[in-house]
Amino acid sequence: MRKLSAILMFLFLSIPFARAQSEYVTLTEEIKNSVHDTTKVNVYISLSKFYWNRNPDSSVIAADHALQLAKKIGFRKGVAVSYVTKGVALIGKGKYPEALKCQLEALKLSDSLKLPGLTGNCYNNIGIVYSNMGNHAKAAEYYEKSLEIMKVYGDGPMLSQLINIGDALVNDRQYSKALEYNSRALKIIEQIKDSTYKHIVLFNIGDIYQRMGEHKAALKYLQEALDISIRIRDIDGVSFAYNSMAKVFFDKHQFDKTIYYGKKSLENLESGGTQDLILDAYHILYTAYNEQKNFKQSLYYRNQEISLKEKMFSIEKEREANNLQAEYDLQKKQHEIELLTRDRELQQKEIVRATFKRKTYVIGLVLFALISAYLIVSNKRKRKFNELLIERNNAIVLQKEKINEQNAHLERLNTVKNRLLSIISHDFRSPLNSLQSMVELMRDGTLTNEDIKQISLLMSEKLTVTVQLVENMLHWAKNQMDGMVLYSEHFDLKEVVEENVRLAKGQAETKQVKMFSKVTTPAMAFADKATVDIVIRNLMNNAIKFSRAGDQLSLSVVDQEKFVKVTVKDTGQGIPIDRQAKLFSGVTGFSTPGTSNEKGTGLGLTLCKELVEKNGGRIWVESEPGKGSSFMFTIPRDRVES
Repeated sequence: MRKLSAILMFLFLSIPFARAQSEYVTLTEEIKNSVHDTTKVNVYISLSKFYWNRNPDSSVIAADHALQLAKKIGFRKGVAVSYVTKGVALIGKGKYPEALKCQLEALKLSDSLKLPGLTGNCYNNIGIVYSNMGNHAKAAEYYEKSLEIMKVYGDGPMLSQLINIGDALVNDRQYSKALEYNSRALKIIEQIKDSTYKHIVLFNIGDIYQRMGEHKAALKYLQEALDISIRIRDIDGVSFAYNSMAKVFFDKHQFDKTIYYGKKSLENLESGGTQDLILDAYHILYTAYNEQKNFKQSLYYRNQEISLKEKMFSIEKEREANNLQAEYDLQKKQHEIELLTRDRELQQKEIVRATFKRKTYVIGLVLFALISAYLIVSNKRKRKFNELLIERNNAIVLQKEKINEQNAHLERLNTVKNRLLSIISHDFRSPLNSLQSMVELMRDGTLTNEDIKQISLLMSEKLTVTVQLVENMLHWAKNQMDGMVLYSEHFDLKEVVEENVRLAKGQAETKQVKMFSKVTTPAMAFADKATVDIVIRNLMNNAIKFSRAGDQLSLSVVDQEKFVKVTVKDTGQGIPIDRQAKLFSGVTGFSTPGTSNEKGTGLGLTLCKELVEKNGGRIWVESEPGKGSSFMFTIPRDRVES
């Protein structure tokens, strides 16, 4: 799916939506010659938008200038629009937490200023941020809010929201609904005779039909999208169409046409294009040649795919680490600002108190003749002053305790950051270097088919370990940063167990471990299904890791009074008693190599413990060296009334 990244602006300000690059000199001259500060704010905003798709860093700087000036002169509309433009620039830089904060600040101001157009734009931008962060359900929620507002302004302004909602629904596999929204968008485009986004909508409809298996309809819309993309010289659009058409012919088992369109896509992308499209084309050619039994060509494109994926993986991990660092720096800066503000408040109170003392002394001298009356009044004031001083001292003590708590929280965040950077720099390097060495051996062409088969198994094992590491690390980091939100629901544990048994079957067969499920009837539970799936998968992977050839691995579910107990049992090597206490000990990096010398990060069981407890259950282990282990955990059967 191609989503519409253009962000519509309805600002009710005298600010042009976009300027051609030739106007850059005009903008800089306007900044120098502007007499009114409001005009200067508007020009800075225009300059920030000018840089949106050219230089995100410069766009952020220009938006910050506009924001600071607008705050200084009390120009609240300018503040709101500055936050929007800065947020868009941060989306372009991939700094999604900071972008989300800017859009939420803009939303708060637009609501208070009663600017529905700006509010709708903010909702749309927030949806884009959540979509880029992988939270498609949340993205769809904000797109719908934006769509509801934009209906007032006619059909044209609704296009962005309709296309983006369709994208979110496709990611959620709701193809019929996605088709409905894209069809509405296409109808609007034809009514208003605006072809700007027509090829995107046509492509999306073709892509949806391909996913639904309706090949004839898919090819019709994809061909229309291709023709428009070629006419307007949209390189990405052309390759989107070629790749999707190749997938249609792959589904129809017409592999020669699949290869033809896959190669056309790569030829088109030689002049520049998105790496995701190149990766998709490599995968299409690899699978098509594999189906034709042309293993030489299949291996070539598979190696190209793996090489590009590793490069993209490294870039993505670096960006995630930078996002974690940016979020930590942002919280630290906010904390410092709060401390400075409180210090200024205390100083101001001290000045007021000193002034009060001076006035009291002057009044005392003037009323010296009336000493008796003065003493009575003075004593009363002294008592009130002491009471006030005690109250303020107590307030200072409470503030100090809060500051200490915040410092402890920041220290914990810093520990999490250092732990993640350590894992990224150390634990990722070993499996990736191993994979690189294996690929170089295969490229030499001196290996036999048996050698290639053996190396492929090793590569699969290394990739499985690395993927497991990434999954556990990201879930654990999100949990530690207090960012995990659970969505509890009723679901059947039998389905979750069977799915994990199916996914782990290959890994178990590689180690000659017999694996089976004892769950024969539905077993309902009430918890967050995704996190329970992570726990079961980690426990199964651990069981396989510490099992030997010929060992058995079983999964069972038992209904209890208020809970459901899940047991992952193996006949592997077992766990010594002195090590059992360390299994759920937290962020210690404690890890033991498996029976085939598999490595881990020490996060798996710690993550399981935290996820189970967040769902309202508990986890424990029963093990005897040489006889195997049983890992058990419970989760609620029904909603727990608070």
